[in-house]
Amino acid sequence: MRKTIFAAALLLAPAMAHAEDAKSPPEGAESLPKACQQASSGQGMAGKAMEMGDKASHSMSSDMSEAQKASMKAMSDMNRTMRAAHSIKDPDLAFICGMIAHHRGAVAMSKIELQSGKDQQAKTWAKKIIEDQEKEIAEFEALAAKVGNAK
Repeated sequence: MRKTIFAAALLLAPAMAHAEDAKSPPEGAESLPKACQQASSGQGMAGKAMEMGDKASHSMSSDMSEAQKASMKAMSDMNRTMRAAHSIKDPDLAFICGMIAHHRGAVAMSKIELQSGKDQQAKTWAKKIIEDQEKEIAEFEALAAKVGNAK
């Protein structure tokens, strides 16, 4: 049943992509900078179908380890926020806001590695990713404010 719901969501997403639901704010946008939130037009029915797939995949996680569950949540949160960012019509702002979501996802996954991982090389990379990506997130957030105010 769950696999059927997930498959249906994936199959329906392209057909529903033309439907717009501008009244509901895109889920995930609330964690983006104000300029990104204001420019986001909503994710319409295609995004809602993809969320159904996310919910179906979460319900299949009962036999996963805590690290796997945390990783799946980080990926799901990142994807939801990236979909919200890419509903922005301005390509510059969509890129900037999408990269903020992408980098935040990398930071979240790196923190999971630091907490649960055992390999020292992977932990070294995770520390570097956190350091580099957090710096870039701050730069992207400043640029989002600048680009959002210029529009």
